[in-house]
Amino acid sequence: MTDLIELSKKHFAAVAEKKIEQILGFYADSPDLLVFVEGPRWATVSFERVAKGWRDFCDSAISVQSCEWIENLESKVFTDSGFVAGIVEMKVEINGTLKTIRFRGTFVFQKETDGNWRVIHEHFSQPAENPYGIGDWLKKD
Repeated sequence: MTDLIELSKKHFAAVAEKKIEQILGFYADSPDLLVFVEGPRWATVSFERVAKGWRDFCDSAISVQSCEWIENLESKVFTDSGFVAGIVEMKVEINGTLKTIRFRGTFVFQKETDGNWRVIHEHFSQPAENPYGIGDWLKKD
């Protein structure tokens, strides 16, 4: 059985090392690839655009020091699909300043005809600050 958590950890390591070909090999080469990035864009659609985004990221001032799953990690594998989801902590250096950022992260994988698992959807985000103007609706016990 494929361990999608370990696969995602290899992806995080490739990002930290800015190994672009390894990073891109993680994704399905599909016009339907859908990535919700943690950055200022809402979405990136298609392998071609995701690849450009990663190339530009690797050429940016962002230097990922570490990226790891830290909480609520879940993974399930089905016949030819699966997912990994949890809370990710990333430490980055930007222009000499170290910053720690937490995200909710999800990878949805599909097993391709070559036998490799590749991401068909990725979503990294942070909770929106009070989007409804009423605070958290979760009632206290």
